[in-house]
Amino acid sequence: MNFSEYTAVLFDLDGTLIDYAGAQKHAAQHIIDILKLEESPDTLEKIHEFLDGKVIQDIEACKPSAIEPGSIEMRQAFRKAGFNADPAEFIKLYFEGLEEHGEPLPGVIGLLEHLHEKCTIGIVSNGPGSVQRKRLQKSGLMEYLDLIVLSCEVKSAKPDPEILRYAMKLACSKTFDTLFVGDSAGSDMGAANAAGVDFVFVQPDGNFSAPGPRILEIRKTADLMKWLKMETS
Repeated sequence: MNFSEYTAVLFDLDGTLIDYAGAQKHAAQHIIDILKLEESPDTLEKIHEFLDGKVIQDIEACKPSAIEPGSIEMRQAFRKAGFNADPAEFIKLYFEGLEEHGEPLPGVIGLLEHLHEKCTIGIVSNGPGSVQRKRLQKSGLMEYLDLIVLSCEVKSAKPDPEILRYAMKLACSKTFDTLFVGDSAGSDMGAANAAGVDFVFVQPDGNFSAPGPRILEIRKTADLMKWLKMETS
């Protein structure tokens, strides 16, 4: 892997640069506190599973397939998951809790600082603009970013390759000199492969069994520093 080949390095945000699991846990606790739900590990786990499921994830990404929060279908989805809360209020509380948490993952600030001297750095993330931008402000990563592309702002969500193509247009890069780094086989790797750009697969648990082309597998995003150092040594 030769970083000098790339004029633009694009990153997924959640789980790649910022602690998404921690943010979801914080948001789940916020929901429990405001709705005065039973305070227990089971309740926290139940909410976290629902937040990580398709119903909420589609809304978070602003996908066309997302169910309207005020619809009968959404109320049915909530009841099926065991929640009696008003869906619109629940989702509002989720985003409130999410935007309060912007903890960068270990080593990523140093990585971006180093990369920023060499190429264009960008974020390509599924998520609401106001929420993701507030989290980025809290993270301390903003000063290293040249561009931010968010699904709810550009009306295209990963794995749709159009969101990456839009980012490449902003970066003035092409498929052959763009690198995308992400932790999701479905959305990140899917978008990279469909767009025809090189992909680095990040999996903290070391499970790289998901099929699909990638040029590198790492357990932490900050591990890219090892490759950068190898090139300069």
